[in-house]
Amino acid sequence: MCGIAGIVNASGDAARGALRRMNDAMVHRGPDDCGEFACAFGESELLLGHRRLSIIDTSSCGHQPMIHPGSGDALVFNGEIYNFAVLREELEAMGERFVGHSDTEVLLHALTCWGPDCIRRLNGIFAFAFFNKNRGELILARDPAGVKPLYVAEAAGRLLFASEVRALIASGLVPRSVDRRGLATFFAFGALQRPYTLFDHITEFAPGSHEVWRPGNKRVATHYWNFPRVDPRISFDDAKQGLRERLTEAVRDQLVADVPVGVFLSSGIDSTVIAALAASQRENVQAFTVGFSDQPDMSEQDVAAESAKALGLHHTSINVSGDDTLLAAQRWLQSLDQPSIDGFNVFIISSAIRQCGIKVALAGNGGDELFGGYTSFVDIPLMLHMMRYVDWLGPHIRSALGYAGLSLIGRPQTVREKGFDVAAVGSDLLGIYLQRRRVMSSFQLKALGLSSAPGLTRDYIPDAAFKELALDPTDTTWDLSVLESSFYQPNMLLRDADANGMAHGLEIRVPMLDQRLLDFIHTVPGAVRLPPGAPLKYLLRSTFRPFLGGQTLSQKKVGFVLPLKRWMLGPLRELCEQSLSYLKSIELLQPKGIDRVWNAFLREPESAMWSRAMALCVLGTYAQKAGLR
Repeated sequence: MCGIAGIVNASGDAARGALRRMNDAMVHRGPDDCGEFACAFGESELLLGHRRLSIIDTSSCGHQPMIHPGSGDALVFNGEIYNFAVLREELEAMGERFVGHSDTEVLLHALTCWGPDCIRRLNGIFAFAFFNKNRGELILARDPAGVKPLYVAEAAGRLLFASEVRALIASGLVPRSVDRRGLATFFAFGALQRPYTLFDHITEFAPGSHEVWRPGNKRVATHYWNFPRVDPRISFDDAKQGLRERLTEAVRDQLVADVPVGVFLSSGIDSTVIAALAASQRENVQAFTVGFSDQPDMSEQDVAAESAKALGLHHTSINVSGDDTLLAAQRWLQSLDQPSIDGFNVFIISSAIRQCGIKVALAGNGGDELFGGYTSFVDIPLMLHMMRYVDWLGPHIRSALGYAGLSLIGRPQTVREKGFDVAAVGSDLLGIYLQRRRVMSSFQLKALGLSSAPGLTRDYIPDAAFKELALDPTDTTWDLSVLESSFYQPNMLLRDADANGMAHGLEIRVPMLDQRLLDFIHTVPGAVRLPPGAPLKYLLRSTFRPFLGGQTLSQKKVGFVLPLKRWMLGPLRELCEQSLSYLKSIELLQPKGIDRVWNAFLREPESAMWSRAMALCVLGTYAQKAGLR
């Protein structure tokens, strides 16, 4: 894992200084090595930069930017290509010669020999920039699930790209003006929604796509991967066999590294399955569980320790005290590449594991989305069914009745406002899904001065967010899996996992998002993955039941929970109120709307209002750090 950067249509010492600043801004992503490359690009110049975290072939043979010895082509690459050994054999049979054994070198030769067509053959997580010297063009690409980040900026006739937003800002070539569309999506959902970022001139590159850049700022985009359609012939036994084979292969391939590899082990099903498969294929696998020494009620250590013992894993429990975590909260807020209300848990875990000398860790990301692990897979079909009975009332009457009904049973203000918004949607699956994922209600957003703007739908998502999706009205479970996999997962979970892992120089690999598994599981009918009335993640549970202890199977979904709302009332309150004060001073939002959210949180601290208040605190800290005014 690394950080990549580049500038097109800039030349001279000023451009080189900008590239150096971009590289320096990402030193945490690649503390082991760095490099730069420059060449003509039409009548302009192309600059490439790289920060390296050495994982496979830690020698100088893995240095980047990497130049093909025959063609002069150049590559900067962030990620892992898990099928690189198979591709290498084929390339060697064609006469290609290699000097090292890194996946980067294999990718370079594959692109030189096969061009962008080879991207469809890659099984991995990646974002890269490849300069084809003979054709005089630059190719940018990103993996289908969006595991590895890539951002693009256009400013003053220049094109820039980087693994992090902060690198583009550090270049000094990109204005810091705020994109109010991105700002609105952040408060609506707790995370910025692709393609928007917080800045006008910076967008997020689309997962599952590649672009060809040619001189004169000419760009041609290709979307090379979409969710496969359901195959109704797949039975439950077929699904179990296909899942077992593909996930076993994924874990096997993702254990490959020239540095120690660890496994995140919580008390949950996903990480336990990954840890079990890792233990079955490699000796002395190290599993790590983080817990609170002074808050045992929030700890997963006992259940995780039981699983580790049963699986024969070398298990390390890392105890984090409240004081340590509070200090980490302040570091986390200062480290954010983009505002988000999520990811602090990954920041804590990654810091602890990296301090144990681990550079690579396998995690269970993707299980909830693929196998129906969220309560949304139960709640939303029920809500959809109920809404069909009241569609005839019209949105205004439905909203009024929903709000009044929730008021009568004494629900918190946040619940009443969300009920108002959900009722207005009616029996629309996408609308109900988005409302369920919403953090702030439309009323709260308007109070902050964030009405829906051109480029956003009434649900505060980018107009083209679901343009490529074709939902299946006959399979709601499949639809929800696709929605969670293309919305919540990449815009919050994967983005935050990468940013908070790489903040400590830790590479997080995700076997459940292996390409072979994605291509197979999305063809499995929803009723096979999650039969009506079955426990969540039924297919995953059934397939790997021998690995799962009684407590793992019986407990409710908990995750790694941090007492942020408690701290916001106590030790973090001064920091929060300072952040809010700064936010009001720059008039990015309506001050009265800010006070309304904070005061509602103080009145109802145990309600969901804490996440709304947290979003404001995060943005205030970020704005101050970024110098937004």
